[in-house]
Amino acid sequence: MDMDSSNDSYQWNRRRLLKMVGGGAGVTALAGCSQQEGDSSTGTGTGTDRSQTEGGQAETDAQTDSGSPMPGGSLSIAAPGDPQNLDPHTTTIDVAQMVLDNVVEELFELNKNLEVEPLLAKDYQVSDDETTYTVSLKEGVSFHTGSELTAADVKYSIERILDPDLGSPRAANFELVDSIETPDEYTVVFELSQPFAPFVIGLAESAAILPEGAGEERDLKQSPVGTGPFSLSNWETDDTVVLEKFDDYHDDDLPYLDDATFNVIPEAATRQTQLQSGSADMMFGVPFQQVSQIENADGVNLQSTSGLWKQSFWFNTEEPPFDDPRVRRAVSHAINRPQLVQGVLFGNGEVAHSPVPPTSTWQDRITDDNVQDFSREKAESLFEEAGVDPASIQTSIKASRTPGPTYADTATLVQSHLSQLGMQVDVEIMDFSTWLQEVWVDKNYQLSVGSWSGRIDPDGWYYRQYHSETLEHLALLERRSRQLSRGGPNDDRSREAR
Repeated sequence: MDMDSSNDSYQWNRRRLLKMVGGGAGVTALAGCSQQEGDSSTGTGTGTDRSQTEGGQAETDAQTDSGSPMPGGSLSIAAPGDPQNLDPHTTTIDVAQMVLDNVVEELFELNKNLEVEPLLAKDYQVSDDETTYTVSLKEGVSFHTGSELTAADVKYSIERILDPDLGSPRAANFELVDSIETPDEYTVVFELSQPFAPFVIGLAESAAILPEGAGEERDLKQSPVGTGPFSLSNWETDDTVVLEKFDDYHDDDLPYLDDATFNVIPEAATRQTQLQSGSADMMFGVPFQQVSQIENADGVNLQSTSGLWKQSFWFNTEEPPFDDPRVRRAVSHAINRPQLVQGVLFGNGEVAHSPVPPTSTWQDRITDDNVQDFSREKAESLFEEAGVDPASIQTSIKASRTPGPTYADTATLVQSHLSQLGMQVDVEIMDFSTWLQEVWVDKNYQLSVGSWSGRIDPDGWYYRQYHSETLEHLALLERRSRQLSRGGPNDDRSREAR
């Protein structure tokens, strides 16, 4: 069961803050800078490793007088939660990515049209057989530590992501890398075991470049380091995260701001009050029900854009009765997706009928005869076929209360849909860290509400979610994974085709 959101509060790409402080398209005036009068363009919304319906899907900023951007000033951001983990190679937390997008950088980046452009790289070449990628680095790029970016840092960073002891969720993007060579200080050569079309996209989406040895020399979860326009100055857990301008940033014109402070404010109403009172310059996580009100508020500019996030409803396929696909299909038919779009997203989204959301150009072409439509008749028929009385099912839906209410709201509404078939469904709302441990790590759940982040290439959706060896196949658990991994010729052919 998937829902795609048309707005995207957390899809904040790594250059978003630079665009803000530079007065570029996407944001209105901020402290210390402003946008030219009459510019009402929307943000780009091209982020990585995010979930599409967490805490609202828009961002706002308080407007100041228009004019040319000028250096100096501070930015106050009302954020919906604490980062918890600032290691760019392991974190899966949205607020952490908001912070890290301004601290670390990748070899490439995605522009507003979702096209790959060089960032730390100068250019790259691909061999005729598409298995060798040679990347030339920009020279004179400094880390926050003062050391210069070299090929050794790139090699270290990708090998760290691939280290099984680290358990990075980004590892799947690079598992076809056979070797990484550094023929000189500013050249990196990636040898792949076979062609892999999304390789450069993976380098742009999820491969932060760190100084060699950073993971051993410091606790990156608490003290990240990179080449970004800002460095971490101070972090008070559940209170504030302060970023300060990096004077040696490799783009001489940026950043304009002296510093930026993320203030942790879980309550959306409080974030809104601070924004409208001027205590905050920017707010993330606008509740869907407040979009219209905030959009019409004086002095506030609401930014929204179509995103690549989708919210999903997960089954633990190792737990009876959900190990029977007929039961899962029955439950799916019992869920009224259009009602979820209206009741949870307040119309700010659409029903997603495939693992790839409707906003992606790679979405499966779904026809009316193969969608999982809302049909109580089909649900009852499938339960009967499976020999399961829905009234005999006692289960629970686990959902996180943060960083926004949409998970909890979805779980509650789905509970009402399933109860109409006689199912006895409890809703367990918990802190995000608890949900992450129970659902993501321990797989201790039967049903859960979660979401998947935007990926440019379809491989990033299908492989990461459904391959038995990835860390993120939440519904396909260990015993079933081992069986499928030994699944014979079909599975082997699938692996060889990658």
